[in-house]
Amino acid sequence: MHVNVKLYATLRQFAPKGTAIGESFSVELEAAEISEIIEKLGFPKDHARIIMVNGIRTFDLGQKLSEGDLVVFFPPVGGGVLSPD
Repeated sequence: MHVNVKLYATLRQFAPKGTAIGESFSVELEAAEISEIIEKLGFPKDHARIIMVNGIRTFDLGQKLSEGDLVVFFPPVGGGVLSPD
């Protein structure tokens, strides 16, 4: 089974070479769960801070996926500068 995946910010380093910003790529799965995508791509689970499946946020790494689903991963948000008060 294949699902489409998009990786943003620091997670993009785990996308296939040549994948453009915002471009999805196909991942073949056997167990059809979100955790399998993370394992196949090789990034730490705690780096998948925001996960969306077909536009709906999920927190369940064991969520079952269907053929052609779009799974989007965002890492933890960080950085920025605080202005003095």
